[in-house]
Amino acid sequence: MILFLAAIAMLQSPPSGDGIESLTLAEDRACTADGALCVGLHPQTRDGELVFTPVVRAPDALPAAPNGASGEVENYKPWNGLIRLADGGFLAGVEMESRSMYSGGGGQATELRLYRLDADGEAGAAPVLTVPIQGSLMIRACFSDEDMTQRAGACHDEYSFASTLTASDAPDAMPVLTYETTATAYPRGASRSEDSLEKPPLKPADLVAARDPKCSVIRRFTFDAKAGEYRPESPLPDCSDYTTP
Repeated sequence: MILFLAAIAMLQSPPSGDGIESLTLAEDRACTADGALCVGLHPQTRDGELVFTPVVRAPDALPAAPNGASGEVENYKPWNGLIRLADGGFLAGVEMESRSMYSGGGGQATELRLYRLDADGEAGAAPVLTVPIQGSLMIRACFSDEDMTQRAGACHDEYSFASTLTASDAPDAMPVLTYETTATAYPRGASRSEDSLEKPPLKPADLVAARDPKCSVIRRFTFDAKAGEYRPESPLPDCSDYTTP
């Protein structure tokens, strides 16, 4: 079930909408349809930590695939979208996937770090937008036959988080970004902050993936030039139940 949810989330997460150019991801790079430009990863050390920023180049000018981009807990890859700016620069991103395994379950989540790049394809020091874009978790919920009965046979809680990001056409300015999320929990009423075995027994009607209205939202982000980053029209809710494995 968790693999199915992850597949659905991946289908829902690609960039779409005017202003975002879809890229084809292959190995260590993501390239435009005509193959003229590719986004790769550039490793840097900041405050003693290794970080990866995007770089835009012609395919034969991309740096070699960096060491450390793929690990057991974290994995980095270029975002499969590209926004071209009026000044000749770009908005390009890095996806950071984190994974966690534990007894009877596990999960993974992906965060998008979007950077502003100049016309030479070099990224700024910090991302202009950081948002979760995908999550899928499965957590064991039965530890005895009695638990199985109370849970109506649904012995795992499952959480899914998916998103889409679209951009408005803005020829003379930074585009407005629209971020839409959908979060679901299975069975109905599942919560990582509550013990399901202390709740009333589940019924067959509860065995559905229920949409969480708190974490299913739409936000418009506009660029704050003074702060050097995108700001939402209103704060995003805490959805760590879905986005922290």
